[in-house]
Amino acid sequence: MEKRELSKEEIISLIGEFKSEVRKCLAKIDIYNQKIEEFTKLLGNGIDNQPIIRKKEKTRKPYPLSKWDNIILDIIKENGRPTTSKDIYEKAIARAEKAGIAMGENKMKAKINQCLVKLSGHRNDLMKVKYGGRGFAYSFPEWIAKR
Repeated sequence: MEKRELSKEEIISLIGEFKSEVRKCLAKIDIYNQKIEEFTKLLGNGIDNQPIIRKKEKTRKPYPLSKWDNIILDIIKENGRPTTSKDIYEKAIARAEKAGIAMGENKMKAKINQCLVKLSGHRNDLMKVKYGGRGFAYSFPEWIAKR
């Protein structure tokens, strides 16, 4: 982009525009200051005891589980106890081949890992728990609450 010098008329025009914008901003500041004073007076009249109403946070609809998610949840459910990721990988790969959704081994491991992160982090369907010297295992939250 080429730089060019502004003419005297252009500079005067820009100064006028900037001064106009400053006046608009100052007018808005005055309006907001008046509103603040009005609200402060309302609080001084005993309205501060009323609860502040806030908008409810929108909750997302839970999205449907994928075939991979269901395979992982079934494996843990059938195991009946917290299951290490190594066991999940081995059993999930075998089931994926039976279900016809198998792909390369590295891709399947990545897919299983993504599902475990999603199920234990975003959806809270699973919990990651320490597992006796072997690192971590995945479990249903109900199982942990019972202990």
